[in-house]
Amino acid sequence: MKWIKRIFCFLLILGLYFLPSLIFRTNTEFYNNLNGPKLPSIVFPIVWTVLYVLLALHIIINFENRREYNKSDFLRWFVFLVINYIISSSFSYFFFVKQNLFLGYVVTLFTLLTISLTCIESLLLCKKSSILLLPYILWGIIASIFGILLYLNN
Repeated sequence: MKWIKRIFCFLLILGLYFLPSLIFRTNTEFYNNLNGPKLPSIVFPIVWTVLYVLLALHIIINFENRREYNKSDFLRWFVFLVINYIISSSFSYFFFVKQNLFLGYVVTLFTLLTISLTCIESLLLCKKSSILLLPYILWGIIASIFGILLYLNN
């Protein structure tokens, strides 16, 4: 029964993270017509799928062990996680729907900031689960570099 609950939670979390991409469709034509260095479009769904799987595992681990944690540390971690979700979810809207490269870049920076804070807070809870966030931080750094280059070249 415990595994069924974990699988359900895992799929629910993945669904929540994929929801913004269903609401705000990616405009690959807009992206491909931008000047400057760009990653191939196929990279994004692969990277985000991996990141969402790691995030889901991270969340499940921390929620399953929440009784062992200091309540205020857990609450701070959860607040940063929710803020990160909201900010990250807004990227597709600003970048693809509004086609605003500057706001897309700002959202990318705030996403990097909030996932870094989430990782730091997670260190107080479970060092092993916080390791699962390191690829997201790395992706945030890469996305920030590409974001500013796209903004400056367009």
